[in-house]
Amino acid sequence: MKIGVICNVNAQRVSRGISERIKSILKNRAVVVAETKSIQELVDVIDKNFKTVDLWCFVGGDGTIGRGINYLWYKSGMKDEIEIPILHGKAGSLNAIPDKIPLKGDLDDIMIRFRDLLDSMKDGSSIPRDNIRKFSTIKLHIKGFERPILCFTFFMGVPFLISKKIVENRLKSKAKILQTIYTIIARFVIGEEGKDKFLKKIKAEIFVDGQKYPYLQHYVVLGSVFREPALFFSPFAEVDKYKHGFFFFVYSGDVWTALKNFRTYATGKKRPPHSFSDIASEVTIKAYNAGINHDGELLESNTNILEIRAETGPIVNLIKV
Repeated sequence: MKIGVICNVNAQRVSRGISERIKSILKNRAVVVAETKSIQELVDVIDKNFKTVDLWCFVGGDGTIGRGINYLWYKSGMKDEIEIPILHGKAGSLNAIPDKIPLKGDLDDIMIRFRDLLDSMKDGSSIPRDNIRKFSTIKLHIKGFERPILCFTFFMGVPFLISKKIVENRLKSKAKILQTIYTIIARFVIGEEGKDKFLKKIKAEIFVDGQKYPYLQHYVVLGSVFREPALFFSPFAEVDKYKHGFFFFVYSGDVWTALKNFRTYATGKKRPPHSFSDIASEVTIKAYNAGINHDGELLESNTNILEIRAETGPIVNLIKV
């Protein structure tokens, strides 16, 4: 099995000499170990080695693997499943995707376990089923973009601004990032005013499977990969308090189950159904003066209106070791 490794040297936890370390662990199994500084360099490496590499590893954060998955999907014909196995080299800031697989330990730990897995396999065999986690992606059709964007999570409004603030401040630890997120949300929930409160009200029309959400004004449009304390903050339980419009929506884990929950609340029901058969398949958003964050990648809107259609994307095969 021929391995291709792409290291994003701009990622937060990628240290100097990363490629040599990976080569020393994987040895001759890695036919490609490249360090890249831009999306175009990543694309060039995949183009050059697409036909010879059997498995790709992207060393960086959620944005790095997102870029890699998007281009592999495009190169493989934009099918319903990206069949080539992918290993996440856990070296970003939050590393939300590895937490979902899960991948424990640091990059060296993962690479050593991956090498041991390869050593246990017979020549020519594929990655064992128990070491593959199949994940649905979200396919975002953004007006003005040539082709869709695949991602695991996306969010707008306040979470977008939180992400932007984190990038600007270059926070160094996961603890500080999570503390910043919770502090900002808490300020909003409590209603504290002040210059540090960078909540903004945006206007957006939202449809789930053709059913319109009743509010136009939103303080939060789409939620993301926050941990449980934020996930379970639900203003839908206090409709009168938020009658002018409030929307906090989780896009993580089983994405379309989250959509089912949203549709339940939007139609005035108190509890979502227990069945997993009632899962939404499409969301359409027309947001005014708002940006978007997909898997940690910030995308500012270059127009006054950002039009997005989100639907179930292809399956990806992520390696668990």
